Amino acid sequence: MKTYCIKLRGYLDDLAKKKPSPGGGSAVCLASCLGISLIEKAISFSISKDESLRKYLGSLGELKKKVYSYIDQDGQIFEQILKAKGSSKLELIGKSEEIIITTAKACQEVFCLAGIIKSGIKKSIISDFYIGLEFIAAALKGCVFNLEANRGIFGKKSRYIKIFKRYLKSLESHS
Repeated sequence: MKTYCIKLRGYLDDLAKKKPSPGGGSAVCLASCLGISLIEKAISFSISKDESLRKYLGSLGELKKKVYSYIDQDGQIFEQILKAKGSSKLELIGKSEEIIITTAKACQEVFCLAGIIKSGIKKSIISDFYIGLEFIAAALKGCVFNLEANRGIFGKKSRYIKIFKRYLKSLESHS
């Protein structure tokens, strides 16, 4: 097995430092990717039980690919926001918000797919599937927190906060 600690150490150290990035937005994107990866693993181990699961790997892979680039992009944009003024600052705030909204929408898509594939997951790997879903739930909650915090900092209200909160509430009622 490979070792990953050294590669992750720099990111985690930077995340813990008193500096603007990486921050919560980047961590939300990473959590999304971790969750998707665990669900992909559960599917990969379960394909021998249910071959129809294979078709979901492509969709999950595309969602992960989209969100993965945001791990770095979120912090880069946030650093630019802190330096910008006027209309360019507003434009960057919009880009930052779009990253979080796109990530939240990806989380919603993963939950929709998970509801379809859950019954085909082997019992021996179901814990990885559920851990993946917990990462996705945490990421979606983090998206809401991030949008709310940015609203407080930048005064930009997102209509998506209520939408994502309702979605989270519906997930909790089905747990």
